[in-house]
Amino acid sequence: MKKGLLIAGLALFGAAAQAQDLKPVAGDVTTEFGLTGGINATNFNLNDNAGMLRFRYFQKENLAFRLGFNVSSNNDKTNVYGTTAPFLGNKGTITETGTNVMINLGVEKHFAGTARLSPYVGADLIFGSRTGKIETENALATGAGKGTYVNDFFSENKLASTTSIGLRGVIGADYYIAKRLFLGAEAGFGFAYEKDGKSEITTTTGGVTTTEKHKSAGSNTTIKPSVITGVRIGFAF
Repeated sequence: MKKGLLIAGLALFGAAAQAQDLKPVAGDVTTEFGLTGGINATNFNLNDNAGMLRFRYFQKENLAFRLGFNVSSNNDKTNVYGTTAPFLGNKGTITETGTNVMINLGVEKHFAGTARLSPYVGADLIFGSRTGKIETENALATGAGKGTYVNDFFSENKLASTTSIGLRGVIGADYYIAKRLFLGAEAGFGFAYEKDGKSEITTTTGGVTTTEKHKSAGSNTTIKPSVITGVRIGFAF
């Protein structure tokens, strides 16, 4: 009887020790991405609002610092052609470029939960910027990806840049399905302030160059809740 109780006690102790190994410990780093599209059509996206890749550093088992970032850019070139003599078939180009940068810094306080569940609350400070430009050569842009051929016409449209800053409180939980491998969900509530910069258009036609400068279009402030990612998957290393 005593031998059976001893074996059972050792088994329970071993199971508990193994369960404790599921979660990150001080010094561990986690990374994660989101799952979208439902069970039957799952897609993988980097976590957060704008495809943000996120890392967490656990200073303690219940305290983590988080860093998220996303950098994206586009470079789209459209060809347009003359449709009337004497420029029939002549080519012009419209080139649209843009860069978006988003960075968030935050902290999480984790609670005991269970052997597999790690609930937490936290806060994020968010920074963002967006820049863009449209350049034309022998063309006049008439809309996104559209234009007409105009001989000896060049322009550079520096679009108004956008700078944003925000503060967000979050609540979420990680569930460890295996050692250091987790699924998670998170929601937040916060505000963001966004301000537009100046814009400038430089055109050259017939060898004459002119420049138009436009002041900032203004700013806006939003306060709203958000689901950061419905379901996340990540791992500790």
